[in-house]
Amino acid sequence: MENLIPNIGQLKPLHMRSPRHGDLHVDIDLIDRCNLQCPTCWRGTGAQTNTTSTMPLDKFREIVAKVKAEGYPNVALINWTEPFLCRDLHEYVPIVNEAGMDCWLSSNLSLQPKIYIPTIISALESGVDILFISVSGFTQAVYEINHVGGRVDWIKENLVAIAAGVQAGRIKTGVWIRYLEFPYNTHEVPLWREFGEQIGIPIDVVPAHGDPKSPLLSYDGYQQHLKDRLTGMNTPNPNDEIPMERLDVSRKICGLVADRVAIDAKGDAYLCCAYPNFEETKIGAYTDMSEHDLLLLRIAHPFCDTCEIPLRDSTDGDRKRVADAIEESRKHRLEKSTAAAAT
Repeated sequence: MENLIPNIGQLKPLHMRSPRHGDLHVDIDLIDRCNLQCPTCWRGTGAQTNTTSTMPLDKFREIVAKVKAEGYPNVALINWTEPFLCRDLHEYVPIVNEAGMDCWLSSNLSLQPKIYIPTIISALESGVDILFISVSGFTQAVYEINHVGGRVDWIKENLVAIAAGVQAGRIKTGVWIRYLEFPYNTHEVPLWREFGEQIGIPIDVVPAHGDPKSPLLSYDGYQQHLKDRLTGMNTPNPNDEIPMERLDVSRKICGLVADRVAIDAKGDAYLCCAYPNFEETKIGAYTDMSEHDLLLLRIAHPFCDTCEIPLRDSTDGDRKRVADAIEESRKHRLEKSTAAAAT
């Protein structure tokens, strides 16, 4: 393979850095759409539908301030969307940097270069700390099995432009090619490794979730799934005391609830980042909720009762955090009750 960027050499250590405290982050969608139809993604199958919603900058600033106050070290501007479709992305990134947190992006990068390279480069130059590019094949025939609607040649062209920006010192982002490995695409990993070596961007091979030949549920199918899972269940009310048995984290806790928060383009927080944003799993407006109520309402949500995502071992910090949340929630309800009785 010919050198795509002459004399690129090795990336400096700064550009090879991995995310710090990688499990701890808040995922924020600035927009509400993606350009692909991946069968292994809820957005791709239409369970999470595309809309025209875009988060205003002022609301984003308010959210980031609360995220910072709650102690999260990282903000990922991605959950169910393609972040580079946000043409003003470069205006959002510095807000995260100014708050002292790392800013992450994850992209399919399957965007027409002549239209999107300015958006991509300006966003990265504005202070993105980590960028993951998800691919699932080196040739178009293999790539499009999972990344339906995408073009792998666009990805490569965009990557060359990014690598040139890194080489020139304009981009300080740690960039990684994340290869989603399915049984059918393992043979193309070496091709991406060679390409990555040529442009100075490392590749990270990770086991892919799902099977493109068995797509996730569509919108109607997921609605029925929600109904089936939640029939007869009572969703916790923030004004009521949650039964203690629903809050038992003495041995196990869900990392997607304890370590992350998923927020959509309207500023609403949802149960977790693993499932599409439906009304049934919406917890509430992020900035209107206390950290304590948000945590407890998610831990106690009945949708989790039949979830197959493995729990992790609880730490002393987890147990203290939940105990503190229970106490603070009780104090808040008592204050509200006292105030109501006095009027």
